[in-house]
Amino acid sequence: MSNKWKQASIDISLIDEASVNANQMSEHDFNRLVENIRISGGLSSAIGCYRKTDTGRYVIISGHHRYRAAVKLRYREVPVIYADEADMTPDEIVALQLSHNSLHGEDDKGILKRMFAEIQSVDFKSFAHVNIDELEPITTEGVSFSVASEHYSCCVVFYHKDMELLDELVGIINEQNGKNDIVMVVDGDENEDFYLQLIGQIRKKYEIKSSNMAFCKILELAKKQMESEVTE
Repeated sequence: MSNKWKQASIDISLIDEASVNANQMSEHDFNRLVENIRISGGLSSAIGCYRKTDTGRYVIISGHHRYRAAVKLRYREVPVIYADEADMTPDEIVALQLSHNSLHGEDDKGILKRMFAEIQSVDFKSFAHVNIDELEPITTEGVSFSVASEHYSCCVVFYHKDMELLDELVGIINEQNGKNDIVMVVDGDENEDFYLQLIGQIRKKYEIKSSNMAFCKILELAKKQMESEVTE
């Protein structure tokens, strides 16, 4: 039996969106999608369509947001996987659209965290669009390894000069010592507002979702600045 699905690079002007699409994306996520496609240099997965019998135009089944991103980036052609309308029933078209929107796997948090840790560049960590604040700690139960870990967790604790809060501060430090490799204790009276403002600015400027990743970006920018001063 021959495969009714075909692949081609199609003039983007020949593609139409479906009249109704239940899958919606926030403006922020769409802008991130556009940026990811721009960095990648094109669509990494084809847009799913069916080709109308009467007009020869392509109607999107799956990939509306990728199509819109390609339009915004002014691409002339995009990769498409399609079937002819004559080879599909109306029920199949709608069912395919709904299934593509709803059927997706669930990430294994441990594997996801390990893969994320392999990315060295902060910019590509941001490109991956993974919120590491929501990742659970990796369990090592049933896993043996001999190589020392090259990844470290760091916690910043802001304190205020109030002796009545000293016991609470010590408790927080002890708690974080058990969870992190490095705990930094910083004068909150002078630095907390500045730190929070800077984190907010970095997240907005570089469209970084995670505060942890924003902190990494600050360290990366500081390192680049120090290296530039050395070479001057």
